[in-house]
Amino acid sequence: MLNFYDYIIIGAGIAGISAAETILKYDNTGEILLINNEDRLPYKRTSISKRLAAGFQKEELALKPADWFNDFQINLVNGKVNEIDPFSKSILLNSKTIYWNKLIICTGSKATEIYSTFDQANGLLYFRNAADADFIREHNIVNEHIVIVGGGVQGIELAEQMHVLGNKVSLIHHEQYLMNKHFDRFMSSHLLEILQNKRIDINLKSKIKSIQKSDNQQFIIEFENSQSLFCDKIIVNIGTKPDLEIALAAGLHTNKGILVNKSLQTSHPDIYAAGDVSEHENGLVTGLWHAAEKQGMIAGANAAGQQFTFEKINFRLKLNAFDQYYFSMNPQINNPDFESVVVNKENKYYRFFFKNNTLHGLLMINDKDNAKQLEQAVREEKSKVEILNKYG
Repeated sequence: MLNFYDYIIIGAGIAGISAAETILKYDNTGEILLINNEDRLPYKRTSISKRLAAGFQKEELALKPADWFNDFQINLVNGKVNEIDPFSKSILLNSKTIYWNKLIICTGSKATEIYSTFDQANGLLYFRNAADADFIREHNIVNEHIVIVGGGVQGIELAEQMHVLGNKVSLIHHEQYLMNKHFDRFMSSHLLEILQNKRIDINLKSKIKSIQKSDNQQFIIEFENSQSLFCDKIIVNIGTKPDLEIALAAGLHTNKGILVNKSLQTSHPDIYAAGDVSEHENGLVTGLWHAAEKQGMIAGANAAGQQFTFEKINFRLKLNAFDQYYFSMNPQINNPDFESVVVNKENKYYRFFFKNNTLHGLLMINDKDNAKQLEQAVREEKSKVEILNKYG
């Protein structure tokens, strides 16, 4: 490992990988250090909750093979950055000081915690990375009662996977309906019925007051409405928050995330931030895979001397659960400025959101074959006539 690099990227998720790959397009001679803080090659994080029951080999989900880093002379190292010094333009990595010309922070996000005195050692689990998936799978005991806390996309996937692993599953969600940030009531009810038909117990509008242990070492979850639930393990998946630890210590400007301008520069002109850790205009923290990928590309290009800007783009969200396919992209459910058109046919559901007779968002169930075309239709703002002629 050198004492100086032209580019140091902290974090080797999709934002970090995209940043490194883009730097190569504009500067194929600069030295790149990519710092990975996990126990395997950089991998596709969105796959781990889908592959929990089947399992996966350590490097099976790798974004790039090991040879790729060597072939392109990207110095991939495992370790934790203990400090960023913006004044000397250095980092402290594994007790070694390393200097940089440009720095890109892609530390991503970490699991939002619930208050509890319990941890992984005695059954309370947080699901965020591949090591968490390995631990849950290795310690699974068939017919245990598992409670999933969180009704977002990963919470639903975890409920399905723990069911496939042979457990009794309950799911707790504090909102009135599942996937409330991305689905309308119809899609949420459709999903709810699918889960209930699989004998997954769903607890909506349920806020946890306390978690305790009984004499037989079961968890006792007490709700604010005075009801309670007994279980063997709890998997918490109530969202994420930007991992700001090193940015705060370095004195970079932060709010919910690291504050960046449209060029993805932080308050230090030679430090960029991309992906889930960055906060954009109007407080936007994107939190989506493809958004992080796009931001990594822009940060990498600009660090290499280009002048690209990041504009908010609508990215799609998809959910596969019990052979059902759900798709959401820029839904405008309660926005009076948009016309909503619902089409229900052949076990498929569409809800289109039009403005000025052009498509700006949609919801869909079970038309996976046309998902890419529908995503493109939103991006191209296809006409209402064209969309309804095809899908109406």
